[in-house]
Amino acid sequence: MNMKENGLIVTAAPHVRSEERTSRIMWTVFFSLLPAGLVGLYVFGFSNLGIIITAVISAMAAEWTACLILKRPCTIRDGSAALTGLLLAYNMPPDSPLWLTFIGAVFAITFGKMLFGGLGFNTFNPALVGRVFLVASFP
Repeated sequence: MNMKENGLIVTAAPHVRSEERTSRIMWTVFFSLLPAGLVGLYVFGFSNLGIIITAVISAMAAEWTACLILKRPCTIRDGSAALTGLLLAYNMPPDSPLWLTFIGAVFAITFGKMLFGGLGFNTFNPALVGRVFLVASFP
């Protein structure tokens, strides 16, 4: 939608354009957060590696499954699901069972992201939606 007002062109957002793609940004943030995970492994022990791996793989699998069920193009390669899983893993207590992490990741992607229409349409951070669900359901 273009409107001319006082000689200026008014358009819908975004106003600043860049060659940088969403997938590059997501994967950059993902890999930038890995050193924090290494510190977490050092502080809390290597049992947290299972939480991190479970959360990331579960989130990616949930997104892939949701795309198949909703008949949408598969967006698993953009890195948003992997980042959601990593953020959820970093929010989990260090002694959490892996099944709890799995449930949180699936809920985060399904209800925190895909239910709202996918990347960019979610109202809340999907990883925190999953964490809040776990805190409310399994106190």
